[in-house]
Amino acid sequence: MKKSGFIVLLGLLVFLSACTPNVGAPEANDIKPAGNQADAKTDDKGSKKLTLWVFAEAHKRFYEAVKEEFKKKQPNVEVDINLMDGNALVDKYTIIAKSGGEGSPDLIDIEQGQFPKFIRGDIPFEALDPYLKRDNLSEVMSKGRQALYTVNGKQYGIEHAATASALYYRKDVFDQAGINVAELKTWDQFTEQAKKLVGDKKYIFPPSPSTKTNSEQTYFELLIKQEGGDIVTTKGEIGFNSPEGVTALKRMNNWEKDGIMDKNFYDGPAFWDQYKKGNYIAAFGPDWWVNQLADNVPDLSGKWAAVPIPLGGAKSVPTSVWGGTGLMISKFAKNKDLAWEFVKTAQLTPEMSVKRFQIVNLFPALLTSVNEKGLHEQSKYTQYFNGQDLGELYGKLVAVAPNQNQAWWRALFTQAWDKFKFDYAEGKLTPEQFLQKVEEELKQQIKKQEASG
Repeated sequence: MKKSGFIVLLGLLVFLSACTPNVGAPEANDIKPAGNQADAKTDDKGSKKLTLWVFAEAHKRFYEAVKEEFKKKQPNVEVDINLMDGNALVDKYTIIAKSGGEGSPDLIDIEQGQFPKFIRGDIPFEALDPYLKRDNLSEVMSKGRQALYTVNGKQYGIEHAATASALYYRKDVFDQAGINVAELKTWDQFTEQAKKLVGDKKYIFPPSPSTKTNSEQTYFELLIKQEGGDIVTTKGEIGFNSPEGVTALKRMNNWEKDGIMDKNFYDGPAFWDQYKKGNYIAAFGPDWWVNQLADNVPDLSGKWAAVPIPLGGAKSVPTSVWGGTGLMISKFAKNKDLAWEFVKTAQLTPEMSVKRFQIVNLFPALLTSVNEKGLHEQSKYTQYFNGQDLGELYGKLVAVAPNQNQAWWRALFTQAWDKFKFDYAEGKLTPEQFLQKVEEELKQQIKKQEASG
């Protein structure tokens, strides 16, 4: 679910979108035991141990709750949860995978944007299809979410959340201005009304919640998916240089020109200070964005509301998807059977899906859990939103949320974007020219990668 400002947000479920079919998955009886009692990692007291690497503090909080539940089923198993910097986690595991697996964790959280780095050549994660089939769990997860971790018909991770996105706004501020946001069904309507509230150093939206050096790409990805496009097409081809991409980019341009979206990036606490000061009064993003707002700006509790994202073009939907994280079993894990039992407890039980939502506001991608009453109970996050039933909102949005497609080269998109972003920001390139140049650069980078093997 990124580090400072909105980078902290890190943190997506689709009922109607398709996933790569599970062709060629091994039969359940082809599962090889992960090792017997003697093979498992043990301490000097004979207790078994699982090691889990995570990159998000919110995930660690959830896993601590899973650990307690898992202890009831496996009292002799110790679970060591290690919180690490996201990039450091990926770099360390990459080195381990290339050097034979020594020092590997049993379980590892991999952010969906990092997963493409591991899917060329030998994939250093355990294929989960045989386990899912053996335990009759093959159809319980959203196929659109699982597509993020599916390669050649095999699933390597189990997604944490639906990450359906909504529009969040300071209801007290909009109400005082006589603006009923719930009645504004399109971006044009919302933008026109929001102009009444902008002024000196006061905006509606912060800059795009990505990184200081890549400040617009995240909003672009959210908006192009809302319009029915994506960075990657369903066929695995380049898809962003499209009418949907141009529409998304132009919308962001207009927001900056009209003072709707700030151009300046504030780092760390200074970012959240802009919310405290009332300089930012809205945002749009996935469910896990809510916990960041509530945790970093607690003084604004009770002043916020959430609605579906306003519609744009003819193919747009009232939501989008952003991010995602898959829990994976390392290919080098010595305790694969135990690791799978932990995965099942954490990701594939309605009870823990509800617990996750209550702890970190991640609406489940587990289809068997979406009607659980616990998703509609009050929590610190619903209280922050003045008692609003956030589970009801996300439950409606996931049914129409767009898919997010995967390709090994997707991580290269950022590098191609960065090469031309300054020329674009200075007005040297039109949106059409910018996307064309980014596509050409991406193709060159893909060729280089393929040539290097």
